[in-house]
Amino acid sequence: MPDSSVEGITRSYIQAVGSHDMDALGSLLGEDLVATFAGTTLDKAGWTMALKRLLPALVRNDIREVFTAQDRACVVYDFITDTAAGAIRCIELLTINADKIREIELVLDRVAFAPVNEALSIRGPSAQ
Repeated sequence: MPDSSVEGITRSYIQAVGSHDMDALGSLLGEDLVATFAGTTLDKAGWTMALKRLLPALVRNDIREVFTAQDRACVVYDFITDTAAGAIRCIELLTINADKIREIELVLDRVAFAPVNEALSIRGPSAQ
């Protein structure tokens, strides 16, 4: 039986992205999801599309810490890539209710992440 605690859902989400399991990811995200990153706000479809774009460079996610309080979680993880960027430390703040992720805020060093975007643009659409 899946762990439906805030921590369990958080871990399942990061692991689903890291293992490229889009079916599991879709079941964890609420239809009313609001995800923000660098001033951009995305809905569930937009967030899923953004993640899919990154999958060709993502090897896995290594969770370092998960902190929870009521319906909120903060997960610190390494986004491990096959690019010159290597591992990029990321932080996501999640709000979870009714066993679904309703809000996501991603925080990372955009300069450290730039080699990932560069590698994906060189690889072209066939890699995505």
